[in-house]
Amino acid sequence: MAALTAPAMRMAPSGSLLPRLLAPTLFSTSRIQLHVRQFSTPLFPSFVFAVPIGFQLGLPSLGSILGDIWESVLRAVPKKKTSHMKKRHRQMAGKALKDVNSLCKCPACGEIKRMHYLCPNCAKKLNEMMNKQAREQAD
Repeated sequence: MAALTAPAMRMAPSGSLLPRLLAPTLFSTSRIQLHVRQFSTPLFPSFVFAVPIGFQLGLPSLGSILGDIWESVLRAVPKKKTSHMKKRHRQMAGKALKDVNSLCKCPACGEIKRMHYLCPNCAKKLNEMMNKQAREQAD
């Protein structure tokens, strides 16, 4: 580990009892860099104490690793808001109503109906008959 040495001292002006700030120094070992701010007092100019203000590890930063990816993400931002109409057109593409091709004639009444479905005309007549019978039984 490197020995801590104090840089050149600055003398405080007369009448000041506050500590003086000296130039920030950097102590580095193989992987860690320590930033230190040194203070000296006018009463004891030979007494210097150091306060750490930050340190850095000698590892590659995450910003340098993800720099290219982040730039491409920032470029993929739309310039303007997509309108409601355009958004709905895009979402509803291919979901339009389709023509009904499976139509046939009802064998009972002759009206046109969908294949494999109950004829709406016959269903209406059956419903009326059932309601009529239910009212007769209730009376």
